[in-house]
Amino acid sequence: MTRYSVFMVFLILFSGCASFESSLERRAELFEVASRDFEYAVRWGYYEHAYDYIRNNGTDQKRPDFDLLRSIRVSTYEVLKSTISANELQAMQSLEIRYYHINTLVEKTLLHELRWEYDREAKKWQIAGEFPPLR
Repeated sequence: MTRYSVFMVFLILFSGCASFESSLERRAELFEVASRDFEYAVRWGYYEHAYDYIRNNGTDQKRPDFDLLRSIRVSTYEVLKSTISANELQAMQSLEIRYYHINTLVEKTLLHELRWEYDREAKKWQIAGEFPPLR
């Protein structure tokens, strides 16, 4: 092999690794954006927007009662723990959501787990599971 050939092989291998790393970094950035957007949507009462993050896996998944949710205010949305898999295709979040109904003003606390999955085709993060049951 000539020096040029060896150089080209290393260049191709290195560029592949860099491409793989940038893909992982991109998924991590997209997760951060998606999880923050979901958090803000729930926190400020944009429940229909937050529900768009729930993955529709072809089942007749029960939609939340958005009329009821309009009477709920979230006072605190806290991510207690957030972990992302090594391949950055799955993530878990433990949440504490404090909320109240505007009619009763009694604060309730909900502990909820979100399982996020990266959809490679759609190139976006989605929640595999149900919407936080604010009742």
